[in-house]
Amino acid sequence: MSYLMNIQRMKKNFMFHPVMTYIGKFVTNFIAVDLHEDIFLDGTLVYESPKIQEIQSYAKQQLTLLWEEYKRLLNPAEYPVNLSQACWDKKMKNIEEVKRNNRQSITL
Repeated sequence: MSYLMNIQRMKKNFMFHPVMTYIGKFVTNFIAVDLHEDIFLDGTLVYESPKIQEIQSYAKQQLTLLWEEYKRLLNPAEYPVNLSQACWDKKMKNIEEVKRNNRQSITL
């Protein structure tokens, strides 16, 4: 079962600030969306970029989901970003993998 399916089945999920990790909360009544998209796999391009009109339409639709205080041009509110433990772990794993690959390529 995928990570996203596991999150969707939860009644509540603990999320925390990505920098100030001591700030956290349980969230309920949420929709989880997987934002990770493979672009290259083993050096091969596997992602087909959508047409610019599709990107524009998606962006406009997503902007309707934001509250006005986040969209205003003068003194916009800072949008809160929180991560689940699983998302944080995946992020750290990816960072470590990139570091390891960079160290290996430097020593070659």
